[in-house]
Amino acid sequence: MPNEMKAIDIHVHPWTREFMEKNECIKHAIEFFKIPPDRLPGSLDDLLSDMDEAGVGTSVILGQDVRGSSKPQFKNYTLTNEELKKMMERAPSRFVAFGSIDPRNEDALSKLKVMAKDYGFKGLKIHGDASEIYPNDDLLYPIYEKCVEYGLAVLHHTGTTGLGYCKIKYGRPLDLDDVAQDFPELKIICAHFGWPWMEECFAVATRNRNVYVDISGWLARYFPPLLITYMNGLLKEKTLFGTDYPMIRTTAWMEDFDKYTRPQLKAGVAEMVLWQNAQRLLKL
Repeated sequence: MPNEMKAIDIHVHPWTREFMEKNECIKHAIEFFKIPPDRLPGSLDDLLSDMDEAGVGTSVILGQDVRGSSKPQFKNYTLTNEELKKMMERAPSRFVAFGSIDPRNEDALSKLKVMAKDYGFKGLKIHGDASEIYPNDDLLYPIYEKCVEYGLAVLHHTGTTGLGYCKIKYGRPLDLDDVAQDFPELKIICAHFGWPWMEECFAVATRNRNVYVDISGWLARYFPPLLITYMNGLLKEKTLFGTDYPMIRTTAWMEDFDKYTRPQLKAGVAEMVLWQNAQRLLKL
């Protein structure tokens, strides 16, 4: 794989040490993941270097817009679409962008249009825990309508989170069944396979043809057996490789996958998970 450079990392936060250390909510995640200070990336070049070493050709870099948050711990957490666009332009052949908008702000739909039409972003990232909004909230429905119109995929944080100062009740995958049924043409990605609501996540993904699952935020040595079963079976064409960089560095994720997961997968499934499914979903 390192020589082929085909893998597509669907879940990358293009954060640097400077950005992370000024965010109380992220500092909580650093402690949660037990990341030594010297393992925090100093620049975007560290991400590109990790990608090269791990054989990752493309990374989907994610923004976050929580300008409306009332919590002081999230005051520095927003990564604007303008900033994300500049990062994408640093390596346009390596980076794909999923932007973010604050659904409570009046400029939400106009920002969505700009990121889709002017910036060429491929998707929208929604972190319900950080934004304190359920994925089936009526406030998001006009946004979903426009995502269908613009051809944007929507990546939802699901399951638990290492971030502090937020509640995981907003990340239950079951709520995405409403969205998938109401917007059958909307491409939906459930991040982190929804754990601890893993079975809910798999149920939603198997019954809705437009729902995908990413396996970011976990080293392969800790993958639950049920995940491997679904990767080999009902979700083999809908499972997407993701690291959750920089909480898990690209090289460490790929080394674990090659050692612990690849030997358990049926012929051809690793290639589906690592790049073919994402390539088809994002039309790369």
